[in-house]
Amino acid sequence: HALDRRIMCHALGGRGLDIAIEAGVDSIEHGCYLAENPRHLERMAERGIFFVPTLLVYEYHRKSPQPHVRERARALQEAHVTSIRRALEMGVKVVAGTDAGGHGHPANAGELECLVAAGMTPMQALQAATGWAAECCGKEAELGTVEKGKLADLVAVSGDPLADISVLRDPARIALVIKDGAVAANRMKRPEANR
Repeated sequence: HALDRRIMCHALGGRGLDIAIEAGVDSIEHGCYLAENPRHLERMAERGIFFVPTLLVYEYHRKSPQPHVRERARALQEAHVTSIRRALEMGVKVVAGTDAGGHGHPANAGELECLVAAGMTPMQALQAATGWAAECCGKEAELGTVEKGKLADLVAVSGDPLADISVLRDPARIALVIKDGAVAANRMKRPEANR
């Protein structure tokens, strides 16, 4: 913070979480075992510390050919779901994020599916990927919500992500992409001209 930078901490549980939360980091990445100590989530809520669970990483590892990796991922994911639900109950903002060395960025929409499966509403999952993510990065004045003066980064899909969040992952359902106010991709059907 002394260098005007956001600070995130990669911590699963235990003493690492204690130290990070007391030090006043901006976000906890992973945080699988946050729910094991109720004081962790209380302090995060008090201090406005974000929780970035990176659930898709554990989904990826559940498909490992190595049985011990699959079992560890399953156990971590179960603890994660509990932590996410308790974080939301406590007022901690849960943010959609990735992990270095994990899955590729095109799969980011899969994180929203995981968040919904963990108990978030589709609207909360969308907030986790937009407004709350912008806040977590300290960029809420520039992006994250549709408002005058902010960057116009928008995606239009064929379908309703509030009814089925998976439409965001299907490239065939992406109808329009606007980046910095300019159309980057347009697959929308154009109305036929009147004859």
